[in-house]
Amino acid sequence: MIEIHTIDSHTGGEGTRLVISGLPPLHSDSMAEKLVEARLRVPWAPRLLLREPRGHKDLYGALLTPACDPRADQGVLFMNNSDYEPMCGHGLIGVVTSLLETGMLEGPSLVLDTPVGLISTRAEIQGGRVLSVEFDNVPSFADRLDAGLLLEDGAQLFVDIAFGGNYFVLVQSNQADIELHPANLNRLADLGMRILAAANRQYPVQHPLYPQIDYITDVRFLEPLDALSSRNVVILGDRMIDRSPCGTGTCAELAVRYARGQINIGEPFTSQGILGTQFTAQVVSEAGPAFAALPYPAITPRLRGRAFLTGFHQFVLNDDDPFPEGFILSWDS
Repeated sequence: MIEIHTIDSHTGGEGTRLVISGLPPLHSDSMAEKLVEARLRVPWAPRLLLREPRGHKDLYGALLTPACDPRADQGVLFMNNSDYEPMCGHGLIGVVTSLLETGMLEGPSLVLDTPVGLISTRAEIQGGRVLSVEFDNVPSFADRLDAGLLLEDGAQLFVDIAFGGNYFVLVQSNQADIELHPANLNRLADLGMRILAAANRQYPVQHPLYPQIDYITDVRFLEPLDALSSRNVVILGDRMIDRSPCGTGTCAELAVRYARGQINIGEPFTSQGILGTQFTAQVVSEAGPAFAALPYPAITPRLRGRAFLTGFHQFVLNDDDPFPEGFILSWDS
């Protein structure tokens, strides 16, 4: 029997199930290599923990692992309902909140080691509670602007592709003729999966510093609210719908806006999710010379949000459990 212990939280409404013990240790020398190792050695863990009957298809997760960089306080991998991911903004806020409020680490500042590099975080703490977490994300950049994307049914969209910790396809919702409203989430999930499949076929990507990151994981539907704010819905994994404003997606959007001259360094930006919850963000600076060969300038984004602890869990998996990797039961696709 396997026993796995987690701390659960939500950030802007989106859950983060943080695995603190119970999975086999990872031994690779870098976090990017640990991401690959996790996919090979424990590919079942995201599905076991995040799908029914222990979770639900829209639950997100993270896995603590020792840091590979001695400058970091903690290493972490992220996971959706199907696979591991290099980075997650709402998940990072949930991880930091869980570590600080349970006393596993002392703040207010923590450095986390992720597959895309070191991330410095700063928490506002009052009476033992974390009121907010701010972090400077890894360099984010636009990869393509106004790229034509042909879907399997012959429909064509014009999209942006950008990196904000994960690779995103960014789509204006009016192109898809779908309003960003809870009543339309199933349509958005279906279209998002079609867009994701088409984008990965037509536009190969590879991170300039971490060649293991060579795929697009998320689709971000956008609806402008004003010049410096937008509403969004992010689709990832297997029809997974992000409830939060999505931190890495916000950083990817900032990179696209900066490439287009639609936002300046230091200007405050507000990102709103489907529940009305918000992250605040800004472009801190342009990134260093390592990204000089990119077609558009890389930026250092800063993002702030808040998470709330929701529970502590001990999950078990018996040898004869008929659903060792959980399941997704969908009647609306």
